[in-house]
Amino acid sequence: MKKRWLIIITSVLLVVAVVIAAVFGLSQPRHRTTNVQRQTHPKDITVNRFIKQVAPAAQREQKKYHILASITIAQAGTESNWGRSKLAYKYNNLFGIKANSKHQRVRMYTTENVNGKNKQVKQYFQVYPNWAASIRAHTLLIVNGTADDHQRFQSVQRASSYQQAAVELQKHGYATDPNYANELIYAIKKFHLNKYDR
Repeated sequence: MKKRWLIIITSVLLVVAVVIAAVFGLSQPRHRTTNVQRQTHPKDITVNRFIKQVAPAAQREQKKYHILASITIAQAGTESNWGRSKLAYKYNNLFGIKANSKHQRVRMYTTENVNGKNKQVKQYFQVYPNWAASIRAHTLLIVNGTADDHQRFQSVQRASSYQQAAVELQKHGYATDPNYANELIYAIKKFHLNKYDR
């Protein structure tokens, strides 16, 4: 008889424990998806404010990997309309880096230069938690190259000037825009971005 009561009491306590855990959220689901908190930015950010926000991350990457901060800032600025593109202010992707998995991505239109003509195409882009993570991904692309050519952008790291780095980026097909190097050089001169290289 005592054994039967012990089983009943244990069962009741177990049910009570499960109910309490469910009510107070103490139990965790078996398959939990972690949503990374994503930073967002004002869509009308000024160029100077944008530069001040991204410069520290660009300088940190320069110290580690010798990619000129001015080049990183100019690429981030020209490719994201200085932080005002939706891909930049909402999804923290400053460089138009394509998604390499089905996680943390968004599908958006982009302009590609195909056979000398600009064409709107829809593609999947990587989503980052913040701008510093986007700058880090850009650095790793320059350092590690692409799947088909791991040394593709090494000359960018070895460049002794921002002009040379810009030319090397275009030469090795970083972007489809045939005027890419000139746009970077113009942005660096206009906003005096080479001061961040020191």
